Amino acid sequence: MKITYYWISVVVLLIATILLFSKGMDLRSIGTDVDGIGIGVYFLFFEINDRVPLQNIPTYAFGFFTASIITALAATIMVWGKWKVIK
Repeated sequence: MKITYYWISVVVLLIATILLFSKGMDLRSIGTDVDGIGIGVYFLFFEINDRVPLQNIPTYAFGFFTASIITALAATIMVWGKWKVIK
């Protein structure tokens, strides 16, 4: 039973990695196509910031990319550690 929770957590981390990377790509692709002063940044159902100025959008995209790298590394370390124990 403990192994099942382990692999579920790895899958959840991989899904989070994909979602974070996708949000970073979305923010990166917006560029200057913004109506008004800025945009609202949402992740899943949570509001990150309601008014992000145009010049700060790349910073938020970089933050999402960084978070996706961290979750991908965590999942990789978990899988690699489990593989080394089995081997």
